[in-house]
Amino acid sequence: MFGELKIVPSAAADLGELGPHQGQGTSYDWKWYYSASGLFIWLALILAFVVPKANHDLHILWILVPLAIVNLLWLAFKKLSGMPSSAALQFDTAFRSAAVGVTVLWLVANYAGRFAGFVRFLLFFGILMVVTSLGILSYSTEFSNETTVFLAVFVFTAVTLLVAMTLSQRFCGGTYRPVRFMLWLVLWTVLASWVAMVGFVVAVSIITSSWPGFPEGIWIVVLGGLMFAAHLYVLNFPFMILSFVNPFFRERLFAGLHLKLMPVPAGSDADSGRPNVQDAGAEAR
Repeated sequence: MFGELKIVPSAAADLGELGPHQGQGTSYDWKWYYSASGLFIWLALILAFVVPKANHDLHILWILVPLAIVNLLWLAFKKLSGMPSSAALQFDTAFRSAAVGVTVLWLVANYAGRFAGFVRFLLFFGILMVVTSLGILSYSTEFSNETTVFLAVFVFTAVTLLVAMTLSQRFCGGTYRPVRFMLWLVLWTVLASWVAMVGFVVAVSIITSSWPGFPEGIWIVVLGGLMFAAHLYVLNFPFMILSFVNPFFRERLFAGLHLKLMPVPAGSDADSGRPNVQDAGAEAR
């Protein structure tokens, strides 16, 4: 429960006779609950597994596959980009919060999907905000401009993701068309990200009382929006593929987006009395 943290200051180079290279150590009593706030978001994930009765099925463990994939992709991106550790801590918090938030959303999609229209959208938004906001506690428990910016990131992330998914469903006619859905999702994720980036720039400028210049602001919106869209699409992609190939999570997709199967044409297997096998990976034209 308790530990001793020892801090020893050292110089970047050997000072020779000018002074010691390493100072005296200072001990600090470290208690386990000082970092307990970082566990809150994982507790939310565990509760999403355990509490809903519909999740008391071994098939639910498949959701860990896309969660592991997006985390591995994030680790690879950090390594390839050479991201400094000071920035990595902040981006880790934002990414981990978004990834766990999307996972929890899939775990409860069949419950929230019972509602229709704007109520369902608000429920999904509320779930994402509650879970992702717990990620702020793992970074800082004090309210400041930095935590406000984090909250703004999560708000625009949740809205962009849900708007893109909703519009993609609408432009698919509310029917199950995997390939067409993912293509529409590319378009609406980019467009929604550009709009969200405008809102984010305005929000951050108000929070920090610092406004970017006109050319700089345009580049931030255009390039930042594209990077934001790519991040959201890659984050969402493994979860969508899981729902296409796994019947258990395909039901979650149908419930969450109120999708329906394509009508079966006359003379098909179903119409002739033979069982119709739904190919989750084929596009319905």
